[in-house]
Amino acid sequence: MYQIGDPKEEIMTPALILDLDKYRWNIEKMFKFSERSGVNVRPHAKTFKAAAICNHLIEAGAIGIMTQKLGEAEVLLNSGIIYGDKNILISQEIADDYKLERLVGMNVAMGEGKVLTSIENIEEARKISKIAGKWGVKQHIIIEMTHGRCGIAPGEPTVKLAKKVVSMPDLEFRGIYGYEGPVERMLALERNKQTVETANMIRKEGIPVEIVSAGSTGTYEVTGTYPGITEIEPGSFVFGTSAYGTGYGWRTHNEVFFEPSLTVLTQVIGANFKDRVVTDAGLKVMSGGHRTADPPVLVKIEDEIIDVEGVSLSEEHGTIRFKNSEDRAHLKWGDKLEFVPSHCCTTINQHDEIKVVKDGRLAAVWPITARGKYY
Repeated sequence: MYQIGDPKEEIMTPALILDLDKYRWNIEKMFKFSERSGVNVRPHAKTFKAAAICNHLIEAGAIGIMTQKLGEAEVLLNSGIIYGDKNILISQEIADDYKLERLVGMNVAMGEGKVLTSIENIEEARKISKIAGKWGVKQHIIIEMTHGRCGIAPGEPTVKLAKKVVSMPDLEFRGIYGYEGPVERMLALERNKQTVETANMIRKEGIPVEIVSAGSTGTYEVTGTYPGITEIEPGSFVFGTSAYGTGYGWRTHNEVFFEPSLTVLTQVIGANFKDRVVTDAGLKVMSGGHRTADPPVLVKIEDEIIDVEGVSLSEEHGTIRFKNSEDRAHLKWGDKLEFVPSHCCTTINQHDEIKVVKDGRLAAVWPITARGKYY
């Protein structure tokens, strides 16, 4: 199937490819910004799901990582990515009693405060407190302040919930987070203002607020320099975001640029017609792409994006249509090329491993540790 040192072109297709140099450039850029701005980075592992990438980010200076799901936190914690004062923050609320038992159990087994969780209501807080009390540990809590999805309203509702949380002896209140989404600068600033003002309202009640978390790859500079935000939560920056992929389709927010380091290597398996070729990578390899992206993927040959009329993805095929037969003539049956996915997060979750390439050769194979952890 593959051997370390093989040329990229000899890897069996379809295959998920990571350009190591571009990936490292992206990480270096983010953490240079973090150092200049004095803001912590808590990368969102829902994007990349691989313990190897988590380790690189922790080594680069991440304060910890964020996961969306309990299952992601479990498998990554058990992979040994967290050490010293680092921790994991689960960003999605948990309503299931069985899952809450598992949440608290991670802190029983690995140490109090290793896994923080978000809440949006007092019922969830009471359930967690009861379980933590049974084990004799404190579960560390973050309140999610909504900007349109889960969470509690900014301002007084968040303050009231914080006061109730600190009254429970088996909970440790750590702060709030308000994910503002990949939005344009002015809306991000407005939402950051609400988040910081709410944190200060809680402090006026005599309650310490250590963590004020917000931000995405698309708003990392806006949010990361906003006074009062203590940490940002970017994820897709490791794989790129720009007009060339792969976080938000073929657009960017606030002129953010990271190199597109993630591609799918695919092979031409149908080449009988002058206007098109068909490859062996379709929706089951890359999902439907980002909702705003047209085409769903870009086509790359020898590290250059080529101009095509369009690309359509069916379950197991990718059909590339060309504007003229001269462009089409460059590809023949059996040739290999790369697709740049328009949504890295949903592409990653469809693979078991990432082939890591440097200088055109296979350097390593990283398991996608938290693949399929939907719970």
